[in-house]
Amino acid sequence: MTLRCRQRNKLQRFLLSKKSIILPQMGVKIFSLIIVFFLLAQYLVAVDIVSIYDIQFTTNSGFDGTFPSTFVNQTVTIQGVVTAIGYENNRVFLSEPQGGAWSGIAVDNIRGRVSIGDLIQIQGRVSELMGMTVITQPQNLRVISRNNTLPTPSLVTIQEALTMEAYESVLVKITNVSCRRILNGSFLALIEDDNVGINIGNGFSHSINRDLFTVGANYSYIIGIVSFSHNRFSLHPRNIDDVGGEVARGIQSSSWGRIKSMYR
Repeated sequence: MTLRCRQRNKLQRFLLSKKSIILPQMGVKIFSLIIVFFLLAQYLVAVDIVSIYDIQFTTNSGFDGTFPSTFVNQTVTIQGVVTAIGYENNRVFLSEPQGGAWSGIAVDNIRGRVSIGDLIQIQGRVSELMGMTVITQPQNLRVISRNNTLPTPSLVTIQEALTMEAYESVLVKITNVSCRRILNGSFLALIEDDNVGINIGNGFSHSINRDLFTVGANYSYIIGIVSFSHNRFSLHPRNIDDVGGEVARGIQSSSWGRIKSMYR
């Protein structure tokens, strides 16, 4: 074998040895780039956001008078600020940032930790549960930002909270009311103004109980989430700070402060 042939054979063996190293490395890099591109494409694909207002607003009372959503049984992606968590253990409430009528909606069984004030995006199915519009089967939770200012509670009368579908799942505030009677079961008290009463519920049962209410007591305000079940609306304070006023007529505010401290 000539010297030129031997050199050519050495060069071939060298190139083959390098090929066995370079090609697998290139394959790994190309595969990694494909994965990165796929993930970026998934993230950057435009998502059609349906507003909470559009899901909730309707003028059609339905066959049962519960004003079902026009999006019922559809899968939607929504965004909203978390206004309440832990309703009956697994339900949270979202709101359009500006608040107001038709601005709230309930979401069941969110997988992932969220806090009041989080602005989140989530996908789910629009369902009607016991006459209440709820997002079920939630998935693809994304926390956009935290510690956002909550919408100002909508100032309503008890009559409005009882009869207007627009305030379902909305954070509302009633003022200058009194306790007519203490209730049993899932409701704490009957609160009234102008001889119109609404049940105060304990959906957020870890926060308040019926000992907070006394027959004849005046309350300067009660804030809470309006919920619907068993053919009636009810108001659910989220915590002790959602109830303001006196425990009973004639009790001094200092006593009220001591009683409030028992629930902190």
